[in-house]
Amino acid sequence: MELDNYHFTNRGNRILQLAAEYDDGVICPHHLFMAACRESTGVCGEIHLYLQSQLGPDYLRQFKKHHQGSVDIQNIFEKADEKRKYYRQTLINEGHLIESIVEIDNVVNDMLTKEMKEAIIQIACVPRDMIVQLAVVKRKEDLSYKNSIRRAVYADMPELKRFIQAEFGDRWIKRIDHLQARGQLPVFLAEEKGEIIGFACFDMEKKGMFGPMGTSSRKRLSSAGKELLHRSLLDMAERGYAYAVIEQAGPIEFYEKTVGAKLI
Repeated sequence: MELDNYHFTNRGNRILQLAAEYDDGVICPHHLFMAACRESTGVCGEIHLYLQSQLGPDYLRQFKKHHQGSVDIQNIFEKADEKRKYYRQTLINEGHLIESIVEIDNVVNDMLTKEMKEAIIQIACVPRDMIVQLAVVKRKEDLSYKNSIRRAVYADMPELKRFIQAEFGDRWIKRIDHLQARGQLPVFLAEEKGEIIGFACFDMEKKGMFGPMGTSSRKRLSSAGKELLHRSLLDMAERGYAYAVIEQAGPIEFYEKTVGAKLI
């Protein structure tokens, strides 16, 4: 199995390690699916509880009985990587893997009803809202930044729109258009040599909502996203918010690790 061309989140790597424990001689897609359920954190934990309620506490044993009919595992990795690229993400996560398995693996499809598959996709593969206790962020307010992070001013908006258009397309432009040209903007920028490499917003449509946030594709493994998130949430805490809701979080594991966010 050639994995050198694929890069996974920490949770994705843990799923691979759990799948390798099965002693059938070769890892099959349904082994990956079983491993995702065993991982039991984040959306994987929700899928585990859902399948227990639908198939009973021994549902993993039912999957393990199936040895024939799985597609080549390479097909799963290729499809998961296609999803990663489509969503302009850096690492293959558990949602990419689970959705790919549910879509094309025969064993998993034989075990699950249409309703179960739809429920699993909804749990693992659709952007989810998350909640952050801002007191946790306040305790880290002395965090030192490696990047230049500053509050945006209205004069930054044309450049910010160009950055968003180039990196993410049209989907967030309308939100930026609605900003009022007065007072402090609820927008922070990460810059490198005077060039925008990332941005984060909050309170754009509803009070207490964080997002959108995005960083340049060449900086997504740097600390820019972490620092933008921290600075924005700290500002929300200073405005008196006790909690922030992260709207339609894509990289769930990033928010879990960085600020202790929880799925809603």
